[in-house]
Amino acid sequence: MYTDADAAATPSSTAGPPSFIEAVQSSDHPLLGALLALSDPTVAKLAGRAGFDWVMIDQEHSPYSMRQVTELVHAVQGSSGGKCLPLVRIPSHGTEYIKWALDSGAAGIIVPMVQTAEEMELIVQRALYPPRGMRSFGPYHAPFADASTRSFTDYYAKAQNRRIAILPILESREAVRNAEAILSVDGVTGAFIGPADLRLSYGLSPGSDGTELEFVEALNTICGIGKRLGKSIGSMGSTDIMARRRTEQGMKFLLVSFDYNAVVQGYKSHLETAKRATESTTSMI
Repeated sequence: MYTDADAAATPSSTAGPPSFIEAVQSSDHPLLGALLALSDPTVAKLAGRAGFDWVMIDQEHSPYSMRQVTELVHAVQGSSGGKCLPLVRIPSHGTEYIKWALDSGAAGIIVPMVQTAEEMELIVQRALYPPRGMRSFGPYHAPFADASTRSFTDYYAKAQNRRIAILPILESREAVRNAEAILSVDGVTGAFIGPADLRLSYGLSPGSDGTELEFVEALNTICGIGKRLGKSIGSMGSTDIMARRRTEQGMKFLLVSFDYNAVVQGYKSHLETAKRATESTTSMI
């Protein structure tokens, strides 16, 4: 671990990977990402090497410990050479989850079930250091997540320069009604739309996509506000139809893969290939 004392003797790299918002703004197409729900760091390394622009480490719906989250953040960054940016979807708005996730050195946090600007303001305060926020200082593990961050001072500068993404998930009727106020909070990078919960809140059938008027209007409303405020909006894009629709709506980052689905589909593909080959071949015995 490098400390502030070491920094004086070891010059920091000035290059480093881009921040999440810099990566979004510099791309002429949506950033494509994968959701990580399996706890094995090897899976995270494979995702990092696969060519994804970012990953969502899903602590909301997977029983990850914060130690596991930190290991996955470092695995993704290390295996991709900083080209794949790890975001942590924390399980709640709690100070402890925000602090631990960011202290891992993650490129940002994705925060579920944000309903109001007041909730968003508290989240931002917990995620930013003073004077804007009230985050406690102690990023012990952050330098290991980014080769250009060699000391606590480097990480502090990175955080104070707003190079860490703070993304609420908008996934309810109330969140849509309050979207402009939420996205206008100083420190908010953009937003992720949670389509499954959003659909349920409108009384629609379960799923991540649909053509119902109220669902489409909700997505368009959030995307329009994001464009007007200069805030990047993302969502699910796990099928070609969904990816096309979300891109046409102006979304800037998409989740296009799930680790467990990728494993199952790979197994099924290999099994079907072998079945076709063996069942169509006449035994020579």
